[in-house]
Amino acid sequence: MARLDWMTFLASHPKAHLLAAHVPDPNPVVLKRLRRLMQALIDADEPVADYATAIVRHDDITEIQCGFANRTDADRIGERLSATSLPANGDWVSERSLQLDEWAERALEEKAAPRRAVRV
Repeated sequence: MARLDWMTFLASHPKAHLLAAHVPDPNPVVLKRLRRLMQALIDADEPVADYATAIVRHDDITEIQCGFANRTDADRIGERLSATSLPANGDWVSERSLQLDEWAERALEEKAAPRRAVRV
């Protein structure tokens, strides 16, 4: 797996899978923190193929978008975050969506935390 920058990812994987996380409070500091948490969660899950993240603003909506080359990677992360499946819009092979509210942010922090070895 490789984390790519957004434009390289889109050029390399025109038929990819999207996980879009709507951020209701698009404060720049919060957005960067949430994006880093998303990347940490994805990295900890060890995706088998390329992925990328981006902060995307369109109209009055701000999202952290995660693109995945492999559907299994996208589905696994989407399930961990309880994202909702959506009909694909033509730009993406599959799409999932979630709202990054305070509850989701706390859950993301817990899930992105490095796993510690358990001693018996």
